[in-house]
Amino acid sequence: MVDEELEAGPEREYELWSLEIRRGALSLAILAIILDGESYGYDIMKKLSQEPYESLQMEPSTTYPLLRRLEKRGILEGRWSDASGKRRRLYYVTRDGRRILRRMVKSWQSLNDQLTQLVMEAGLK
Repeated sequence: MVDEELEAGPEREYELWSLEIRRGALSLAILAIILDGESYGYDIMKKLSQEPYESLQMEPSTTYPLLRRLEKRGILEGRWSDASGKRRRLYYVTRDGRRILRRMVKSWQSLNDQLTQLVMEAGLK
């Protein structure tokens, strides 16, 4: 039983870390996807399920609450559309959302560069 607890501890810690990293990354990914247009939640999930974006893949149970949170914060706006024959919500990035996205990208790039440097210095890459 002690061995199981030791194995579960580090694995659980990795899962928690991974979840925290994904939360911020998914917001940035959504904004980048719909920056120059409008998109449905389904289309966002479809884009993130493509091979180059597998690590960002999202389930509906993650996608729609995140879209609603971004909308509530004024980063996205949504409107209902019946264009496809069924009622769906189209999202687009607001002016404030564009400003926030630019800051997010700068921050992400800086963080990534610094972490990459630390990983290299530690001989992990």
